Amino acid sequence: MGLFLIDTQPFGLKGSTMKRKRLLKIYLCFALLVIAAVAWASPVPDTGQSTCYDDVGIAVTCPSADQSFYGQDASYSINPTSYSKLGADGVELPDSATEWIMVRDNVTGLIWEMKTNKDGVPDFNDLHDADNTYPWYDSNPASNGGWEGPQGNGINTEDFIKALNDAHYGGCSNWRLPTTKELAYIVNFGISSPGPMIDTRHFPNTQQNFYWSSTAFSLSSGAAWGVFFNEGYDSFNGKAYSAYARAVSGGQSVSSGSYTDNGDGTITDTSTGLMWQQATISMTWEMALLYCKGLQYGGHMDWRLPTIKELISLVNFTNNNPSIISKYFPNTIINTDYWSSTTNTDNTDSAWGVSFIYGNYNGSLDKGSIYYVRPVRGGQSTLSPTACTATLDANLSLYIPYLSYVDPTSGSLWADLVYEPNPMYPMLLPFKLTNYAIINDPSFSCVASTLSADLKIHIPDILLPDGSTHLWADLEYSMTLSTNGNFYWVVSNYGVIPN
Repeated sequence: MGLFLIDTQPFGLKGSTMKRKRLLKIYLCFALLVIAAVAWASPVPDTGQSTCYDDVGIAVTCPSADQSFYGQDASYSINPTSYSKLGADGVELPDSATEWIMVRDNVTGLIWEMKTNKDGVPDFNDLHDADNTYPWYDSNPASNGGWEGPQGNGINTEDFIKALNDAHYGGCSNWRLPTTKELAYIVNFGISSPGPMIDTRHFPNTQQNFYWSSTAFSLSSGAAWGVFFNEGYDSFNGKAYSAYARAVSGGQSVSSGSYTDNGDGTITDTSTGLMWQQATISMTWEMALLYCKGLQYGGHMDWRLPTIKELISLVNFTNNNPSIISKYFPNTIINTDYWSSTTNTDNTDSAWGVSFIYGNYNGSLDKGSIYYVRPVRGGQSTLSPTACTATLDANLSLYIPYLSYVDPTSGSLWADLVYEPNPMYPMLLPFKLTNYAIINDPSFSCVASTLSADLKIHIPDILLPDGSTHLWADLEYSMTLSTNGNFYWVVSNYGVIPN
């Protein structure tokens, strides 16, 4: 199939450039849903801690690499927190806006519901009233841990979420309760209790109390997980307990990571971009920082002690004793805690850590005591965009800067495609061709995307809107969807490109 046959016949363009067609409105929740369906691959957000401390809790100037206590949380700013205020139509508002209804986490891509009217008086006629509390209820046996919980006379977490989706709140119909990890990722560990330990500029009206997650407690069918925003730690409560709830929209984080065994004693979590050492060792907090800083392992010298959020990313809340994937981390010690590099800002002679019995994290680890260490590296994409890097923006427009014809005739073009869901095929991820042009530029020396004779597209590098996550993807031409002069490809395969 030659270059011009591809150019004119399947596309039906007869040599002319198709006039670019933008969808008048693609709700931001659809953008997140598609990114999530391709892969919920998200960097772990920074904890918000910016002050360094020594082992007895004294605040110190953050040390240089040759000094003691280097490598603690505040020594790095990896994936710093970033939030955007959103209006009713999903349009991004200036940070100075005084009214907004949703908040987008620019690191994870998740959209969070805003709370209002924090006056101590619940109002269940207002779905967003900050004082409303609910028992935990999930009628889905695949996710409720063995018991759905009490219905609460129609006032429960499932009814709360259903009401949001029925109202198409913010233009979205994929609202849900967040997972425990997702709640933990919006905790600001640089704030002291009673907090609330969250960015109140973007999340005002947050209660200094317990918020439900969607995660059932694996040890007991009568309990579910949540996070306390007064002190920042996770815990579980009986499902009949009436607690606060904040809805989220977008891709759901994987419960236990997506791991690759590198065969050299290291494990890569492709869902976060983090690489972990399998072996563990016990020592004090100061020695843990020193050990990680000097570690040369698996061909890498940039190991460090993980932040509390990075350590939480390892927890598998669907399991207990241990609450981690033993296949990849077979020697995890469960009768103790693991160090993070994050100091407890309430008791600065202590640090945060994780117990892998059930998945609890807490800030009570005395820095002079002995706990276990699991070094980490990475977490922020080291891939630099090239002239051939495709991009997917927040409006779900896919731009391929260099698409090479293969099998057998060579040639090249650039192409714009845009995600356009089809209600008749809800499980497909269709992208419609909106614009293209033929190019032959010898300066493109990187690995190009390819278009085969049977109209399959392989894209080796796609940069997502978070600015750091990279995917590869395969798309197949859809004869079924390509009608009325429009041309569609659907995602057939994908993968996260590890750091």
